[in-house]
Amino acid sequence: MLRKIGLILTVIVILPFVLNAQQTFKVVNPDTTTATIDKVKADAVSDYISTSDSNDVMPVKTAVAVLELDPNGVTESEAKALSDRLRIEIFNAGVYEVMEREKMNRILDEMQFQLKDCTSDECAIEIGRLVGVKKIIAGSISKIGELYTVSARLIDVETSKIEATAIEDVEGTLGIVLTKAIPSIAMKISGKSGLDIQAEIKKASVSISVDPAYSSIYINGIYMGKSPVKIELEPAEDYVLRAESDGYEPLEKHFSISKEQQLDININLSKIVEPTVITERPKKQKRSISKGFRLKYIVTGSENEINHLISSINAFTNDHNKLFKEIIPTGTNYSNIKSFKGIEVYNSSSVEDNIGFEFGLGLFRADLDDWFSGIGKGNNSGYNLVTWSPQIILDLRIAPIRYPLFYPFFDVGFGYNLLILNAYHGEKSLGGPIYQSWGFIYGIGFEIRPVRLFGVALEWSRKNLDMQLMDVDAVTDRFKDYGMDSIDLTGNRIGVTLNFYY
Repeated sequence: MLRKIGLILTVIVILPFVLNAQQTFKVVNPDTTTATIDKVKADAVSDYISTSDSNDVMPVKTAVAVLELDPNGVTESEAKALSDRLRIEIFNAGVYEVMEREKMNRILDEMQFQLKDCTSDECAIEIGRLVGVKKIIAGSISKIGELYTVSARLIDVETSKIEATAIEDVEGTLGIVLTKAIPSIAMKISGKSGLDIQAEIKKASVSISVDPAYSSIYINGIYMGKSPVKIELEPAEDYVLRAESDGYEPLEKHFSISKEQQLDININLSKIVEPTVITERPKKQKRSISKGFRLKYIVTGSENEINHLISSINAFTNDHNKLFKEIIPTGTNYSNIKSFKGIEVYNSSSVEDNIGFEFGLGLFRADLDDWFSGIGKGNNSGYNLVTWSPQIILDLRIAPIRYPLFYPFFDVGFGYNLLILNAYHGEKSLGGPIYQSWGFIYGIGFEIRPVRLFGVALEWSRKNLDMQLMDVDAVTDRFKDYGMDSIDLTGNRIGVTLNFYY
């Protein structure tokens, strides 16, 4: 009896395990094995991709393209820089796969699509379809006064619906727009919270340090505390800072501050001292080199014209014509001159360092060198003709560029000129013609000044000397009657000048 009861208990205990094992190790029909395995794989893959917390496979991002921001009140280059920054910030937000600008432009160029003036949503959607993205981002950047406005909208290319918009107003500089507003726009377009731009912008402040320390600080007459002190201020063009301390001279300083500027001001106060009488030595007066005089030796090419006049005189006198105060014996010929040179002396004064006015007197004579060498030897006997020309000159000299020891210049001026031909018989004057003209002169040259008070100059000039006969006496009347009433001595001149300054 007991054996039967034990057997029944054993069966009751073992039976559940057998039934569970049969369910676990159930044989599957071979015809359904392949379909079952494929379904298991599909379910496994589906669960793997849809798991957002998986570290092995990243979820697929939606492809977007960012168009250039439409500029209003800013330059195209500034709008382009902001657009590039927007692409980077949207990429960094991690929500969308952003198409590179170069790739988008290359696709559009291949399709000969013009981006210019493409600001409407319809145009943006068309671009999105051409470049093969699911969403397109378009927007604008505007400036009115000191206020910048950045706006953007996210458009679904397939449905043409605007899915998200973002806008930021920033008062300040373009740098704040780039570093604050654009990142905030990118966050909002990506479905995230934007930035608190006003909290991000630094306020303008001034840090004031004074020696001695603990000096009283006033700004625009309002007490601000003891130094050193840092004060937040509104941007303004003119603040008046005053620092005071016992035993020191107070000091006022004007300053301006702009948006976000962090200004540091350091002040040193001077101690109050008893006034003392100080006798200053008279300063030596520096020598001025704004005045001077010039001695110029000039060579002209006028001898040919003068010789032509002398030849005419000889021709008329040999025909027994009376030109001078007495008839010249037949066969008497006046000699031609070899040169016509002169000396000019100028008194100069400078209005500025590179501009000077000059007044000069000049004396020109036929065969000047021979005349100098013959001084003191007495006059030649017989008939001779003396030719000379006194002149008065006003001149403006300009030296626009100065180099060490080297001064290029040019000058312009005018003067009154006489040409006198006087015939002599021994010591007796027989008279002669006198010609006059107002002559214009211009020239260029350079000066070498080895020391402050002395220089040497070389100059080329050209002078207008279209001279007319003066009506002086009977001799000049006879020259006029015989057609010798003018002579043109216009020509080039070369001069060497010694310059002395004081």
